[in-house]
Amino acid sequence: MDKIELIIDMLKNIEERLSNIEKNIGNIVDNNKNVEEDCSKMREHIDFIEHTYSLVRTPLSYLKTKIEYVMGRETTKELPVIGYNSPDLD
Repeated sequence: MDKIELIIDMLKNIEERLSNIEKNIGNIVDNNKNVEEDCSKMREHIDFIEHTYSLVRTPLSYLKTKIEYVMGRETTKELPVIGYNSPDLD
């Protein structure tokens, strides 16, 4: 095999490897889009849960305090305020 044929074979090999790399990058980009969509859905779910909790926190805390009083227990601290950047999450 002369040098030109060897160079041609090497270039074909490089071209195949480059093609595989491009396919892999395409797969990574597609997976990243799926992850972004899933994260967006999870963020919506977390927002829903936080909103629901913020609505029931005060009545639930009141009920908890009354039950503790009836049972003769000392009132424990109130239910925590929970939010995305809440210090209670640390």
